[in-house]
Amino acid sequence: MASDSTASPNGDYLDRLMRRQSFQALWPLFANADKPAKEMTESFSALVHLRPLLTKHGPFRVVHVGDGAHGRTGALFALKTEAENISVDPIVNLPLVDAWRKRFGIRRVAWHKARIEQMFQEINALPPMPVFVTFVHAHVHVDEVLDQLRWDAAFTLACCVPGHQLSKTRVPYAAGEDLGVLSPDRRYEVLVNR
Repeated sequence: MASDSTASPNGDYLDRLMRRQSFQALWPLFANADKPAKEMTESFSALVHLRPLLTKHGPFRVVHVGDGAHGRTGALFALKTEAENISVDPIVNLPLVDAWRKRFGIRRVAWHKARIEQMFQEINALPPMPVFVTFVHAHVHVDEVLDQLRWDAAFTLACCVPGHQLSKTRVPYAAGEDLGVLSPDRRYEVLVNR
């Protein structure tokens, strides 16, 4: 969904999400966001851009770095993929996401109230399988995190902190402006660990 210079942002991702049965389960996590449409489309962009790589693998894991208090990107991936999801953020609201998981019978997602730097050893020690990483709202230096994790592919979105959230040292596998993202900065990168 890269853009040309004459195109403008659109609500395609939001329309697609709202037509799915999973929307009912997702809405409680996004409803209280300051800008729920922005948040939903940013998370959905990660799914759209990683999906071609996800379908090439059997069992796989997705680590969602800086996933916020409501762990929204991890929740979306838990509903839309067969991935084992790990959502990491120092401000995750564990009672809220645990209640959400029970209410909707969600499987395949674990939330960790921690900084990603505290989780490197634990994540890298998990049984080997393809690992994907999302940096949707991470506010971290993407390259520094990827230097420490075992990973196969990653998605990053400029979003709020483009100086941190776009790679400075890796050549993207795919990159562009995602017009489905209802955010001031829509630049994204898909990185592949060769």
